[in-house]
Amino acid sequence: MVDRRRDLRAVVRLEVEPGRGSLKRPPFFISGNISAGGMFLITSDPLPEKTKIALQFSLPENKDKIQVLAEVVWCREKDERPGLPPGMGVQFLKIKARDRKKIERFVQEYYKEQEKEKVSSGK
Repeated sequence: MVDRRRDLRAVVRLEVEPGRGSLKRPPFFISGNISAGGMFLITSDPLPEKTKIALQFSLPENKDKIQVLAEVVWCREKDERPGLPPGMGVQFLKIKARDRKKIERFVQEYYKEQEKEKVSSGK
């Protein structure tokens, strides 16, 4: 399997909700990871590929809501890959430049912290 991701990703748990006017009955997702270009949403009921969905979420330690328009680009059904949660990968189609920068900074800080932990643990 080829990894086609262009952006670094941070493994993080975020509460993600549909944005305004997105779905009639709002589902609730938990993000498994995030990058400036998209995120993986953990859900036992993934939406079909190519579905467009408005999403909103906040990054840890920042209460400001980030709103994006995203498209489902792939899905993983329950029990499809043992040990991995079901869900869907979404690509951000529309995102404000300042919000993209916030995500980029968050991911960079995540990687800095990961490197510090490796050094302190001797790995």
